[in-house]
Amino acid sequence: MKYKRANVNIAILKYWGKVNNLINLPYQTSISVTADNFYTLTNIELDPKANKDIVILDGKALSGISFTRVSHHLDALRKHFKRKEYCIVNSINRVFIKAGYASSASGFAALTAAYVDAIGAKVSKKELSQLARLGSGSATRSIHGGFVIWHRGKNHETSFAEKLPVKWPEFRMLFTIVDPSVKKISSRVGMQITIEKAKSYADYVKQSNESVEPLIEALKNNDIDATGRIAERAAELMRNVMLEAGLEYHTPTTQQLIQKVKAIRSKHKIPVYYTFDAGPNLILFTLEEYVNEVIRLLPEVEISVSGVGGGITNANS
Repeated sequence: MKYKRANVNIAILKYWGKVNNLINLPYQTSISVTADNFYTLTNIELDPKANKDIVILDGKALSGISFTRVSHHLDALRKHFKRKEYCIVNSINRVFIKAGYASSASGFAALTAAYVDAIGAKVSKKELSQLARLGSGSATRSIHGGFVIWHRGKNHETSFAEKLPVKWPEFRMLFTIVDPSVKKISSRVGMQITIEKAKSYADYVKQSNESVEPLIEALKNNDIDATGRIAERAAELMRNVMLEAGLEYHTPTTQQLIQKVKAIRSKHKIPVYYTFDAGPNLILFTLEEYVNEVIRLLPEVEISVSGVGGGITNANS
């Protein structure tokens, strides 16, 4: 079976909140890096005789909210391309689902690419990223490889992702597993709660958008320290507005690990920095030459290492 493969992406500069939930239009421009070791494979076959979509994930039929979200996205794609056929979707996930590692990003990016392939349409990467965004905001970035900017835009046409002119093969992501359990409040719900309850939200958005150009400059210069400082500040700013809204995704172990990372940086002079999404697990940023030493200094932590990955590709089962 032939699949479309999309890798997860990890936001260095976050987005947390949507101006328009129907088309996933964000308040902030965000910048991410695509990881090569975590991904989703998806195949779609059209079934003109079917009266509904069938979605198989890791060998099991989806139902409930998960199925509805996929089917709604397929409805949006059918509407865009003026098609009617229902689909048989087969997906394989190589991501820690709902543990804060952006499984929806690779999932909806792969779903979008597989649908376009199934109907034989020809679209640009820009249009593909716009269409993926309709399923999941962060999926717009997983269309591309490397370091990616998602322009927040003002409408569907102006909100899209594109690859940044950055070459940094030594960049590494260390995915830690602090707690693999399913988070109690989804990112989608958490964002809305934050917008409604955090009084400093507007200031958070302003500070986040002001970090775009400095981060692009740091990435172009392959400056791990400047990149790391911006990443940590962006993550903490996001967490501050979450806490203000009464949301806490971290565990005590998360906070302990943050202190250990800072100690490694201070005591051992190793450029290692942290970020996190809506979950308890940290992603560490460092360079290839320091990976083994960071792992040695964190013997109690489960870590999976990833380099910089590519964008949408073809793959076989």
